[in-house]
Amino acid sequence: MTVVSTNRRVLGGEVYNDVRCLSTDEKPTDVKNGSTLVEIDTGKGYLFDADSKAWKQIPQGSSVVINPASGVSF
Repeated sequence: MTVVSTNRRVLGGEVYNDVRCLSTDEKPTDVKNGSTLVEIDTGKGYLFDADSKAWKQIPQGSSVVINPASGVSF
């Protein structure tokens, strides 16, 4: 796995990962629900869904709202 960078952000006292990688890289699954991932070669964005342990693509042109009380929506 070659992840270009992983940063952490704190929102509502919770720590989330912001991951940057290539589309061909293996995506990490040991991150918190609602963490973000951007493929730097495609520009595609993803949110991590801890229930399914999968990265869900954010529809292009969508806005992402992260609310500590109610979760992530787009």
